[in-house]
Amino acid sequence: MGRIEARGRGRWASRCSRAGGAAGLAAMAWLLACAGTPRSSLPTATPTSAEQAGPGPAQTGLPGEAPADLGAGARNDFDEGVRREQAGDLAGAAAAFEKASAADGAVAFAGVNAGVIHERMGDDAGARTLYARVLDRTPTFFPAAQNLVRLDARNGRAADAEAEMRTRLEKTPDAVALRNGLAEALLAEEKLDAAEEAARRALKLEEKNVPAMVNLATVYARKKRFELAKMVLENAKQIDDRDAAVWNRLGFVEISLGDRNQALECFRTAAALRPDYPEAHANYGALLADAEDFESAAAELETAVRFAPGNAVAWMNLGNARRGLKEFEKAEEAYRRALSLDPKLIDAQYNLAILYLDGDKPGLPALQRLEQGVSFFDAYEQAGGRDVRLAAYRKDAARAIEREKKRLEREQKDRLRREAEAQNKAQEPAAQQQPASSSAPVPAQPAAAAGAPADAAAGGTPAGPGPKKKPAAKKRTGTPGAAKGGPAPAGAERGDK
Repeated sequence: MGRIEARGRGRWASRCSRAGGAAGLAAMAWLLACAGTPRSSLPTATPTSAEQAGPGPAQTGLPGEAPADLGAGARNDFDEGVRREQAGDLAGAAAAFEKASAADGAVAFAGVNAGVIHERMGDDAGARTLYARVLDRTPTFFPAAQNLVRLDARNGRAADAEAEMRTRLEKTPDAVALRNGLAEALLAEEKLDAAEEAARRALKLEEKNVPAMVNLATVYARKKRFELAKMVLENAKQIDDRDAAVWNRLGFVEISLGDRNQALECFRTAAALRPDYPEAHANYGALLADAEDFESAAAELETAVRFAPGNAVAWMNLGNARRGLKEFEKAEEAYRRALSLDPKLIDAQYNLAILYLDGDKPGLPALQRLEQGVSFFDAYEQAGGRDVRLAAYRKDAARAIEREKKRLEREQKDRLRREAEAQNKAQEPAAQQQPASSSAPVPAQPAAAAGAPADAAAGGTPAGPGPKKKPAAKKRTGTPGAAKGGPAPAGAERGDK
């Protein structure tokens, strides 16, 4: 599984989704990118499978300009849908497109655009109803067949999509759009030989049909016949060099052939041709991140998730770009959004671990951050995740945690020592003042006065007058050095030394 180094130069490497491969995608699929194996510390683009992505709008530049053959009423409603979508009013835009479709049943663009917006609002059931309604009226309209198949495939119903395409073909066997829809459903089920047959039958009906050529090239790429896939796409490009799906698919083939610079140009062209084409923006963004242009990469991936808000892989890739910009909180938000959309996308758990181990989260102590990073590794492994670097990363994390614990212990000891020193210093003057006042020396009494009764009591010199006797020096009382009288030197009270 591919990785990118955190922030382009960190110790830790993040993962992208395991789903799909450069050769494993349906034609015109939402081939949202993820990070791949680094050249050193750089992310690389790896496509994901079609069923993980969302629909492509029927009208280029959704909603784009209204088709030229619209009646006046339908045109006004279509234009209203355009304005509301651009203003962010998705519900209003969907209603306007549905109204345009109802006013002119032949306006397949309006019906499909309404379905696309319903998908963006999370209303898959409503979107599918709209796509099916368009196919009922216009079975030759490929975007409706394509989006219906993709929707079913993303919801784990690729077999149902295949069955529906076959049922519709029984009624309209010459509908190339349905043949291409069948090919996409078969690709989603990994039925490569049957998908190749469906694409060839579509080309037999219409030899210059570009969607059929993209499907055929996708089959060849999945079979690792990359040169043949490129040849088919180059032919398709000669027919219509403004078809974004051709450029997008060609970008994957160039990656498989080892020409990343050319792949970057292909994805850039696809994104420029279709501002509303999320897979192109996602893939272009991944290669921009590969070049460490994280700011541009994030901008492209933001566009991708705007048009495909339910795509977990796109959100995970955006998290990678945000981490490259050292935007911890935005990166974490993107990773968590990916997991909320697809709890099985365990590589987002891995990337969260890397984010926590290699970044600084404002307001979160380093030890808690490191321990949380390890817990994300635990969740990744418990969900079945495997990575050859994981053991080494765990050792690095354990060492980092141990260093942080020791640092905190040292800080605690230093803090306690400083507090003790401050407390001792605060108590020292009071402790020194107390001895100075209570133990001041008392002047000694004359030695004779103290000694006379003792001599008499002991039967010494008889009472009565007699010669006075000088007392011996050894019987004098008082503290040594206090004979001079007076208090202790002033410096002792001040604590001078």
